[in-house]
Amino acid sequence: MKRRGSLALLVELSRRERDRVAGIAAQAQRDLDAATKTRRMLGDYRNDYEANAPKGPARHTDALRVRVHEAFVGKLDRAIGEQDALLGHLHGRHEQQRAALSERQRRLKALETLQARRADEAARRQASNEQKQTDEFAVQAHARTRREGAHDD
Repeated sequence: MKRRGSLALLVELSRRERDRVAGIAAQAQRDLDAATKTRRMLGDYRNDYEANAPKGPARHTDALRVRVHEAFVGKLDRAIGEQDALLGHLHGRHEQQRAALSERQRRLKALETLQARRADEAARRQASNEQKQTDEFAVQAHARTRREGAHDD
C-alpha cells in the first residue's frame, strides 16, 4: 500500500513538473512569436523606407538628405541584425524548452504506465483472492451438504 502511495506521489510531482515546464515552453514560444513579429515589422519598415528613398533618379534632393537617409537605413540594418541574433537565441531556447517538455512528458507517461500496471496487478490479485474465497466457500458448503446427507442416512 505504501509503495502505491509513493508512486501516486511521484506521478503527481511529475505532472506538476511537466506543467511547470509546459508553461516555460509556452512562454518561450510567445517570446519567439513576438520577436518574429518585430523582425518582420522592421524588415517591412526598412523596405517601405527604401521605397521612399530620396536618392532615386526621379528625385531631386541634397546630399544632406541622402546622408541622413543612409544613416537611418544603417541604423535599421543594425536593429534588424540585432533582432536576427535575438531570434536565433530565442529559437534555440524554444527548442531546448520543447525538448525538456518532451522529456518530462515521457517520464510522466512511464510513471503513469507503471501505476496502471500496478493497479491492474492489484486488481488481478484481488480477483484471485475473491475467487479463492468463493472456491473455499463452495468446498465447505459441499462438504457440509455431504456431512448433512450422511447424517440423514
